[in-house]
Amino acid sequence: MTHPRQSRLAPVLASIAIWASWAPGPCRAAGPPGQPESPGTILARQLLRDPSDADWQRLVEFSGTLTRAEFEERLRDVFDPYRGMDPFLRVTDDAVTVLPAERANTAPVLVSFARPGTPGGAAPPCFATPEEFRGRPGGAAGPLCGLRVAIEPADIGGRWARMEDRSAFFPGYGTINEGDLNLEVAGILAQRLRALGASVFAVRTRTEPVTSVRPADLTPLIGSILQTRPNLLPEAFLIRDREGFRDPGARLRAASELLFTKTVETRARAELVRSEFHPDLTIVLQHNATPASSRGQLAPANRNVFFVDGAFAPDELREPGERLRLLAKLLGNVTPAELTVAAGISRQFQAATGFDPVLYRDSQSTRALIPGNPYVVARNLAFNRSHDGPVVVTEPYFMNQAETLARFLAGDYDGTRLVAGKPRRSIFREYADAVALGILEAYRPAGARSVPKNP
Repeated sequence: MTHPRQSRLAPVLASIAIWASWAPGPCRAAGPPGQPESPGTILARQLLRDPSDADWQRLVEFSGTLTRAEFEERLRDVFDPYRGMDPFLRVTDDAVTVLPAERANTAPVLVSFARPGTPGGAAPPCFATPEEFRGRPGGAAGPLCGLRVAIEPADIGGRWARMEDRSAFFPGYGTINEGDLNLEVAGILAQRLRALGASVFAVRTRTEPVTSVRPADLTPLIGSILQTRPNLLPEAFLIRDREGFRDPGARLRAASELLFTKTVETRARAELVRSEFHPDLTIVLQHNATPASSRGQLAPANRNVFFVDGAFAPDELREPGERLRLLAKLLGNVTPAELTVAAGISRQFQAATGFDPVLYRDSQSTRALIPGNPYVVARNLAFNRSHDGPVVVTEPYFMNQAETLARFLAGDYDGTRLVAGKPRRSIFREYADAVALGILEAYRPAGARSVPKNP
């Protein structure tokens, strides 16, 4: 059944998710004669395809919903501060013409602007904003009754942790898999939000991929991707590729594994959420670490950071799918909701931990968007852009800090325990409570009870 908030926008976002049709390179190549492709390879092609002309044309749904000034402000201040979209946009006072590609036979998309000083039309409904929730009276079912939250525990963990480059061994402590930590927090957060009345969709509940694709299914595609579409590969691979692999086989294997764990799995999760849930908000749970983590070395202190969508880099925008996701997020105006939620979560973490922020500020990959709040920055992360609607990525703690490691290894528990020389709460509950309280702060309706210490 179609969710009411998706009635007009569903075709836009669903088709963006499929990334369908005219893709060049590997997504058009045929398999060897007489050797039919595996179902996993076919699905991988679908998830890696570029948008079709019809997908681009659906952006017309946003015509008349914003002025030229609003469009340019969102574009320059949040999504494209480095002007990677310039070759693909023609902006006048009346409309923006979007060129899906630099080739001449691609049909342009015309999104008209609202006139300055006149009310713009309503944007296609996709999510309920914090302002909409705050404007209604609180109900007996809980202050977040009616709010739809998708919880995305990033990474996979378990036996996949080393393949996805999210496992580290620390002498004297042991092995930490980030995907396992994210999943532990997700279970507690789901309980907290349901107790507050929210409807919750857990993207995964175990340490296994959501997609049925496996790295071997990418073998027929990977050579062409490396040659023609390297930006489909995650940054972790591109960094290693610049450093050099010991042999071609190791390069192909690493490319297949990281494309599977980072790109294919991420897109499959986003498609699962949009097809089954249609959230008002998606929370992506992660844990941070310093570069020394890869060498098993410890960080001297902890820091927190929280990401909203934006700051697309020019080289990323060479991919048509990245450009379409940017425009869908910009025209859908997700930023105010993301900033409201991220600011609330950052304040709760600051109160709970006292940690300083990771000082990204304005950099080659980030933009600071909230004056006086350095904890929240815009960054183009795979989860931010892949999921529809407002998305906030939480990255508190440094996994390779001594006290934090000890708290992880102590597991989850009630009350307090003596950990690293001090009585401490479970770090997983501390994390989940801060996120839940931040969401409650952002959406709490008028007349609802004040924010409790522990929801």
